[in-house]
Amino acid sequence: MGPQPYYQPRPVPAWAAPLPPPARTQLTPPPRGWRPPPFPAFPGYPVAQPPPGYPVPPVRPVYLPPVAYGQHPKVRRRSYRGLVIGGAAFVLVAVLMLGTAVVWALHSGPGRRQPVRATATWQYPSAPPWTSPKTTPPQPPPGPQPVYALGDNPLFAGDWGFRNGPCSTSTWPFDLPHADVFYRELRACMDPEWKWLLDGRDLPWSSPGLVVAGRYVDSPCGDEDFADSTAAFYCSANNTIYMSTVSMSSGRYGNHDGVYLAVYAHEYGHHVQELSGISSEEWNQRVAVGADSPLGLELSRRSELQAQCFSGMFLGSRRGGTITQQELDLAWNDQERGDGQQPKRDHGSNEHSAAWWHHGSLTNRLRECNTWRADSSEVS
Repeated sequence: MGPQPYYQPRPVPAWAAPLPPPARTQLTPPPRGWRPPPFPAFPGYPVAQPPPGYPVPPVRPVYLPPVAYGQHPKVRRRSYRGLVIGGAAFVLVAVLMLGTAVVWALHSGPGRRQPVRATATWQYPSAPPWTSPKTTPPQPPPGPQPVYALGDNPLFAGDWGFRNGPCSTSTWPFDLPHADVFYRELRACMDPEWKWLLDGRDLPWSSPGLVVAGRYVDSPCGDEDFADSTAAFYCSANNTIYMSTVSMSSGRYGNHDGVYLAVYAHEYGHHVQELSGISSEEWNQRVAVGADSPLGLELSRRSELQAQCFSGMFLGSRRGGTITQQELDLAWNDQERGDGQQPKRDHGSNEHSAAWWHHGSLTNRLRECNTWRADSSEVS
């Protein structure tokens, strides 16, 4: 049976129905609009590796306005204000002296009144008048709040997974304008599902930002040359996913939606970790044990492998629309995105990267992606 035509939704299997085993298909896309010239096969996009700690951008300096924008200095003119004030003061002193003499004469003469000691009734206030009144500390905004926990985070409670449904796109990312439309349509496909899951766990939800760039991009988390080693990354400083048309080039991957969606769904998984409080707790624990210590790197691997599992979950549930079985097979066979031969082991081995993606795709349950409870041998 040949590939299904695009734009023709297929019947969606029952919810959480088992998937057929993946097939080793060739990367030969069916005709769909314009296609760039043939490009040598690309061995695979590397998993996003944003710098740990997510550095905060420097505070902008305060630029004072030019002097010309202020009030102009006034020209000093001759004034007789001093003479007027001096004369008024002299008159006032004379009046006071005269009044004192009159009062003294009345009290010193015959029939004068006896002095009476005054009783003070005024008291100092309990607090100086310049003391600021006590203020109520700011309260957290109403609504769901993140839970700073890992294995026992509410995200993994219950028997929750994605609902089966189609996910279709109107184009594919062969240039920046079309890539922007493509990834925004994928986001519109993922938003309602993740909102449904987070709302059900009483966790906050918001749609992530999206920036589609070519080779180079600057973000609050630092700049990135996508031609070097990164295909995409998530920045928690502005809750934005950054995708590239260079590392994820249509000349390398063609118009196979599943491959692009797998990368985007991985980064969306990091967004969910940030919203739920998992990312903050993971980083706090890494700092406590040493970010690049063996335990710190293991925490990083658990986070990355969990994003892989979330990605597999979503693609496994999207069997319909342009995410056909062929697209799922291509993405299935393209998930060895771990550390490879890199000396820093912060993403997991290639085998574990693929295994967690496959596990999420087959089980479609958040609790099955709880890498924080997995044995260390499964996240090495």
